Amino acid sequence: MIQYGACYYPEHWTPEQAKNHIPLMKRANINVVRMGEFAWSRFEPEQGRYRFDWMDEVIQSLHKEGISTVLCTPTCIPPQWAVVKHPGMLQRDAHGRVRNPGARCHCCKNAPEYQLLSERIVDQMARHYAEMPGVIGWQTDNEFGCHNTTRCYCDHCQAAFRDWLLEKYKDTDTVNQAWGTAFWSFEFQQWNEIPLPRAMPAGNNPSHWLDFARFSSDTQVKFQQAQYDLLKGLCPKHFVTHNFMGRFPEIDYYKLAQFTDFPSWDNYPEGCDDPFLPAYQHEITRSFTGSFWVMEQKSGPTGDSQSGLLGEQPEPGEIRRWTWQAVANGADGVCYFRWRACLSGAEQYWHGILDHDGAPRRRYAEVAKTGEELARLGKVIAGSKVETPVAILRGYPMLWSIERQPGAAGFHYDDHCYEIYRAVKRTAHGCDFVNIDSGIDKYKVLFAPCLCLADKKLADKLDAFAQAGGTVVFTPQSGARTPSNTMWAHPRPGALAAMAGLTVDEVRPYHHGQTENVEPVGSDSPVSSATVEKWVEVLACRDAQPVAQYAEGRLKEKCAAARNSRGKGAVYYLGVYLQGEALAAFVAAIAPEFPVPGIPEGVEVTRRSGKQGSFLFVINHGNQSQTLTLPSAFEELITGEKIGPEVKVARNGILVFKT
Repeated sequence: MIQYGACYYPEHWTPEQAKNHIPLMKRANINVVRMGEFAWSRFEPEQGRYRFDWMDEVIQSLHKEGISTVLCTPTCIPPQWAVVKHPGMLQRDAHGRVRNPGARCHCCKNAPEYQLLSERIVDQMARHYAEMPGVIGWQTDNEFGCHNTTRCYCDHCQAAFRDWLLEKYKDTDTVNQAWGTAFWSFEFQQWNEIPLPRAMPAGNNPSHWLDFARFSSDTQVKFQQAQYDLLKGLCPKHFVTHNFMGRFPEIDYYKLAQFTDFPSWDNYPEGCDDPFLPAYQHEITRSFTGSFWVMEQKSGPTGDSQSGLLGEQPEPGEIRRWTWQAVANGADGVCYFRWRACLSGAEQYWHGILDHDGAPRRRYAEVAKTGEELARLGKVIAGSKVETPVAILRGYPMLWSIERQPGAAGFHYDDHCYEIYRAVKRTAHGCDFVNIDSGIDKYKVLFAPCLCLADKKLADKLDAFAQAGGTVVFTPQSGARTPSNTMWAHPRPGALAAMAGLTVDEVRPYHHGQTENVEPVGSDSPVSSATVEKWVEVLACRDAQPVAQYAEGRLKEKCAAARNSRGKGAVYYLGVYLQGEALAAFVAAIAPEFPVPGIPEGVEVTRRSGKQGSFLFVINHGNQSQTLTLPSAFEELITGEKIGPEVKVARNGILVFKT
């Protein structure tokens, strides 16, 4: 069974306005709702006085119609009485300015008053709803770090940061050594001398910055753990999740996901975006535990709460396509945001399945059609998982290091990861995302893009993977830094040099539009002729063999990319950032063969497997119909027809085969 639902806000509606909501949900095949994440003031109108009767009535009415409830802990927005009593729990930005109430995410998770108030409301809700029929799970809080609030610079965080450093480093001499504080006379003798990296005249110490980014992420993880432990202790029958934000860069989601039964994420695609970008974020989220939900799925025009601009209307067929794309990439539940557009507040323009007047129109009909399809197919697909031989090592410390020092103008670590992912998807393979602590033995190909922070322990792990038959791919800037974000005193790529079989003779960042042309070396090279920009490296091969060289100019015939045999496997080091067709050709050359070849651009093919078989999903994101060839004819599960080997997929078309 696929969980299919909507985010519902009963506190926004009078009984008269809401009288048709549940019957319409039932007609749309909705079987779950998410509620309560912003309702703290209704649950606790005065300190210590709790009211749950208003929510109880809604949960019971939904349950009678077969609709389950995921409740949220409302800690994202404390009531105004709490802020007035405890103004010290408000966050401060890097300039020392208070983040004022009236919106959300404005309280510091290191403020003792906020921690205590949060613990009490979660405890009271958990005790009240532990045995209530209809409640199946919890979402903690809402979108940790939203609106640039992961990193707080208040006095509570100053004290907590020093405690975090004390636990990690034990003494200030070790901090000074790890950060290289002799530079610019930044050395510390006492813990109370260590500041937060607030706004300053020049750039802050990169190691100081990286540890603050780690600390800020750990603060969010600690807050999540406290709620997870409390909820699991009082509500052992319920699952606990949190709604992540896809490729959000400020929180280490590998750590955060450890304190969920499965993660969720909030998906708001725009028709003008690359249609594979949601798939990237689906697969990131799925990779943490192997399963996930989309807890908020766009179902109408969005509306920016800051600018007051109304977003674009989803085109016919897009809501259905986005939903099936989530399921195809491993989602076991999809909830639309929101059920009905609200009449007041900052998100008046943020539409849902229903408009402000509550009348069912085109979007509702599309949601209902999709719900009917999922109701039929959900029992067949349920329990199946995405399995793939390809992984990308996407590490948050790497992301934070390059956030501070990208090296080349316009370079973004996560954009680079996405370019590689996009090339993998063109082969039809899914992609898992791993970090330096993840198990990697089950994969055949591991991309380690811009692996700037690397030590011998990590190098030995990756080398063992290659020696056992795997293929490892490094890209520029790899191995340059220690895990504390200082530079190695060894030739690049530092600890990775032995397994790569080469060193880097020269790095050339290009800031003024310069380009270089590269060409393959050898008839079996996976690198094709291409033009590259932003950053190039000149490689000096020792054990490795060149597979690409610079084609002209002062770098002519110098090595641009190389391959080194390691045991049963291989290590590629790309000294340039391949893009577009050149990157796609490289990935296709080294990836395992997929049984469906020649997939047209704009068509997504994914596979889920389980006890009931293997399921092939074909989704056409393009503006015109497309044709592809399957290994043979199969039954298409949505229509029940047997089609193939050649199949035609309409615009916004979805085909699901049991293979």
